[in-house]
Amino acid sequence: MDRELFIQPSVRIRNFEKKLLTKIQFERLYEADNLQDSIRHLNETVYSEDLAKIDREENFELALLNSLNKTYSEILSISPIKELVDVLTYKFAFHNIKVVVKEKILQENFEHIYSKVHYEDLDNLRKQFETEKGEKETWYEDTVIQAYKIFEKTKDPEKIEVFIDKKYFEKVLEISKTFELDLIEEYFRTMIDFINIRTFIRCKRQEQEIAVLKEALIQGGYIDTDDILTYFYKEIQDLVNAHKNSKIGKSLFLGLKGYNETGRLLLFEKHMENYLTNLLKERVKRMPYGPEIIFAYVHAKEIEIKNLRIALVGRANGLSADFIKERLRETYV
Repeated sequence: MDRELFIQPSVRIRNFEKKLLTKIQFERLYEADNLQDSIRHLNETVYSEDLAKIDREENFELALLNSLNKTYSEILSISPIKELVDVLTYKFAFHNIKVVVKEKILQENFEHIYSKVHYEDLDNLRKQFETEKGEKETWYEDTVIQAYKIFEKTKDPEKIEVFIDKKYFEKVLEISKTFELDLIEEYFRTMIDFINIRTFIRCKRQEQEIAVLKEALIQGGYIDTDDILTYFYKEIQDLVNAHKNSKIGKSLFLGLKGYNETGRLLLFEKHMENYLTNLLKERVKRMPYGPEIIFAYVHAKEIEIKNLRIALVGRANGLSADFIKERLRETYV
């Protein structure tokens, strides 16, 4: 990948980074007296244009979705390598695959929950069920067909989830390797490690058979899946301790601590995302220019919008500032 192509785009991204919300700005949001005051503070930021398009504060989700869609459109327009941004949209593409298969199974219309970040021709996508393979013979349509065939054979919706999640990571690893950018490949491989350990915890909690875990584990991470399986009949802490000296060791410890204290995996997921944000921040902040700057900014914007959702939902439901703060992810600035 020719890094010289990214000199001018990197300058523009650095300017976008200056508009990312700071921790102080987030404090104003979650410490506000109510949702209306939070929205008032948010109106003083780059989100004012999107907020102006909603008719009432409670519809803030529409403003956040519009901002995310606009971010992807804007960054795609300035990136000399579109696939660099596309690889981050695949999570939305595979979400849409899950939705279209769910529509087929339940014979209902779920168009309102499709992501518009990766919004394929839905009519064409739905028609794939009438063929043995996708009409365009692309990974997208073929994954839909394969997922539904799994349901026809097993009648188990969870197996569809497992299959589609695996196909997602196969796809992003395939694409990220073509970039020949160590940081981006590390980003996805590290994510797989976190997700596999999260799956391990979930299977242990649900007292599943080892065969269920084996089927669910995703290949391609740094931690060998066979290694994870050897801990199935041991304590969760034993698996985490085995990797305490790895790069993600501290985050795994904090994530498990959060799970033990709450019985939920939300804080585990928070520490996974914090690790990925810090991974990008530590490497990319020092770069004068390069494709990694674009990739890191899109990640940062997604995390920012997730944090806004957590803060605004918290204020709308009258949750305490401390409760909201505990669940916010690490910011990029």
